[in-house]
Amino acid sequence: MRTREALFDALEPPVDPDELLDRVPELSLARGLEGSPYHHLDTLDHVLEVIRRVEQELEENRLGALVPEDGLDGLRLAALLHDVAKPVTRGELEGRVLFVAHDSLGAALVRRICRRLDLPARETDLAATLTALHLKIGFMQNGRTDTPPDRLARAAGIFGEELAVLSLADRLAAQGPRLKPEHIDRHVTLCADFLEASRDLGPYPEPDYQALATNIPTGADAGYAASQARLFAARGLDPASAIRAALSHVASLL
Repeated sequence: MRTREALFDALEPPVDPDELLDRVPELSLARGLEGSPYHHLDTLDHVLEVIRRVEQELEENRLGALVPEDGLDGLRLAALLHDVAKPVTRGELEGRVLFVAHDSLGAALVRRICRRLDLPARETDLAATLTALHLKIGFMQNGRTDTPPDRLARAAGIFGEELAVLSLADRLAAQGPRLKPEHIDRHVTLCADFLEASRDLGPYPEPDYQALATNIPTGADAGYAASQARLFAARGLDPASAIRAALSHVASLL
């Protein structure tokens, strides 16, 4: 069976953890890796629980998210990879467990993994975007955030619905001793607020993966470039400058 087909078959319920680790061995480092007191599982089991919670939300749809059929594989892939950088970013400060920059570094690792698996641009874009942004909804109304709702919506672009689902699944998959019921209620509200902001700013332009692919070698690279361009544009660059910056960034990784 082709690698891509085997990966996505393993991601459909019931999930096949052994097959997933075979396809993405980077995740083996997450086994036994403890998180913060907000988590009750090690990082690998947390990832598997996030995948399960994504499926639960797709079925129950308490957020009312409108995930298109062609977004399901990318959403499941993002659930699998969103914490892939935690093993290489774990640290402790004054007794607190931290994973500094595991979101942004994780997005770069998503590109490398998708490149190895020869995944197409759109799925790479979706997984890289959600990995880079998966923490942001929880902090978007914090006065010190660098990603308020409008900026976050622009950064997510066409993947806003998927981001809300992943964010809620990630929150529900962390049931550690410090978690309180009001934390869940607050996060549901934040996800709903994000979806409202995202829809108000839409519709969003579809990425031109074909044009991006003329400058870089693989579909996965084009998908990652599209993700980075969206992030740069959300921070204030004009579209042409954002694309140039993204292509330059990808070129530096080749």
